[in-house]
Amino acid sequence: MKASGTGTAWGPYLLVVAGAGAGLGAIVFGAPPWAGGVILGGALILGSAIRLIVSDERAGPLAIRSRRTDVVILGVLGAALVLGSLSLLLRLHNT
Repeated sequence: MKASGTGTAWGPYLLVVAGAGAGLGAIVFGAPPWAGGVILGGALILGSAIRLIVSDERAGPLAIRSRRTDVVILGVLGAALVLGSLSLLLRLHNT
């Protein structure tokens, strides 16, 4: 990976950070917590897909470990966050 001043590709990383910020911002500005969690989890899943598709040089700061490890970690965390957020919609009892 190149140093930040020599042309590192920040686009994919900033896209994921913007999506995560949008999810947190949605919660802060009054959206239901499950919606913000789905947005944030979706940003992580998007990061996983980007990391799978683009080369190591174009992935920029998303390329931390091996491609497989990055894709699995981002995908699993994103899916867990989406499923956990959607589980807030379940009615488990009548109270």
